[in-house]
Amino acid sequence: MNAISWLQKEKSKEAPKPLRNEGGFALLTVLSILFLVTLLALGAFSTSDTDRAIASNNVHNNQAFYAAEAGVNRALGMLYDSTWRAGFANDTIGRTSYSVQVIDSITDPALKDSLLLRGIGRADGSESVIEVLLAKKRSSVFRRAVYGDSSVDIVGNALIDAYDSDSAAYAPGGMGGDVGSDGLIHVGGDATVYGNVSTADTITTNGSMTIYGTMDNSAPTVNLEPITQADLDYAKWNSDVSTGMALSGGAAYNSGTYALSASGSTSQITMTSGIYFFSSISLTSGAQLVIPAGQEVVIFMTGAMNASGGTIINTSAKPANLQLYSTGPTIDITGSATIYAAIYAPNAEIKVSGSGMVYGSLVGKSVKSAGNSTVHFDRALLDLESPLKAKYKAVAWQVL
Repeated sequence: MNAISWLQKEKSKEAPKPLRNEGGFALLTVLSILFLVTLLALGAFSTSDTDRAIASNNVHNNQAFYAAEAGVNRALGMLYDSTWRAGFANDTIGRTSYSVQVIDSITDPALKDSLLLRGIGRADGSESVIEVLLAKKRSSVFRRAVYGDSSVDIVGNALIDAYDSDSAAYAPGGMGGDVGSDGLIHVGGDATVYGNVSTADTITTNGSMTIYGTMDNSAPTVNLEPITQADLDYAKWNSDVSTGMALSGGAAYNSGTYALSASGSTSQITMTSGIYFFSSISLTSGAQLVIPAGQEVVIFMTGAMNASGGTIINTSAKPANLQLYSTGPTIDITGSATIYAAIYAPNAEIKVSGSGMVYGSLVGKSVKSAGNSTVHFDRALLDLESPLKAKYKAVAWQVL
């Protein structure tokens, strides 16, 4: 064998074998990958749907909760009337609804003088239940005979003392006619105070005045509870003027301005139990405002009160039966005016002068008692329930 033949033979041994046809395997691989991608996509779509469903349920649950809360808050507003127990049944707010049950001691004796509000809110199949325990709100606004937030001035022959209308008729010189302020208190002339005098500021005295009690110029400050717009709105829209008030003589009521006035000895205003709203009240020249025996009247007003020579006849002689809450600038009780009332006017300058006589309590921005005026604090007011805001306050709540 020559060299050329040998080289050709060796070269033929090294030649690669032809590749086999592998197209089917590649197709199978591509299809497998597509299948896996499809499964992943379907899983993602399924997870997205679940997430959307969960989010939607959360939205509806929240809407149901807020609907229940709205119903409870509305019920708290209705409890300005302490006898209201009707509740609400399927009242709607947009696409939600709520029901509220008012449970008292008649239903559950363990509640005593408390109430339980059960609010149920509903939104697109979701439901939320809230329970709120309410306790009666006791008034703390009538704690003294006289309180002037910025100042108190007791001069002349003014007399401040106390009695208790629940136990006995008034007798002069009863202790408990306390005087308070966050500002200056001045007691001068021949004024007499049968009680303690306290302020966070300064106490000044002069003349032959007498204080049968302690004097304290380091008392803690007092934050007077505001008369809110909600209080005024409730009184305005639920006023018993049309059904509970009668006018005679020169008495007049302006339904457009809400002003009440009476002048002259033949003029009389009579009010039966209820809540009333006025912009102003004027009683002059012997005019009378009469509260018959057994009637309980609450008055809200936004302007001035002038009782110069007028008389408020509270037949039962119970100051708690006539409560006056004012956001107005002035309250004048002058001349021979006699009033059995609890007066709360945190923005007002209150003046009692001449032979003006108040049985009850005076709370104002400032208070001045001068001349032969007297203020006889009724200790029964210490237990008076407040009509400000709600008669009840929430003390506990839970989501069921």
